Amino acid sequence: MHRVLLSVLLSAVFVVAGSSAAFALQSGGVEIGDLETGSVVGQPFQKLDVDIELNAMEIGGKKVWYPPVSILSLVSSATGGRAGRPVLMKVTNTMKEAHGFSLSAASAQTGPTTMEINLELAPGETKYIGIPISDLTYVTANSLLSYKCQLHSAHLGGQLLVLTK
Repeated sequence: MHRVLLSVLLSAVFVVAGSSAAFALQSGGVEIGDLETGSVVGQPFQKLDVDIELNAMEIGGKKVWYPPVSILSLVSSATGGRAGRPVLMKVTNTMKEAHGFSLSAASAQTGPTTMEINLELAPGETKYIGIPISDLTYVTANSLLSYKCQLHSAHLGGQLLVLTK
């Protein structure tokens, strides 16, 4: 009886260990929240530096995410040795109406490793997005992410270039 119980328990441990390794290779560790209560991979947003700041605003009569191009350098010499510290993005809606924010890898990329972030920001609202380095570099095979307003197709988005080498 003890051998049967032991083998069932050992099998359960192997299944759990095997499944957790699979999740480590897929994106999905993205966390969205506010500065005071948010955290990603156990690190509070308050203790992280903001790497990218994006603002929804109106420029020349067009509603845009500004800046239209952002560059995130993960090269160790450029960041002073990141040591696996997650990326923290700050997105703010400065307009008088709700605005969407969508961040995704290339639209041609499909499967369980595709990163897709969608949120809606109320007027004047700010949200923070924490992305683990492993998830970010795993989904950016072409080093390019696109951001836009998923609520309004006429609004102008932008691109995030991720430098890893």
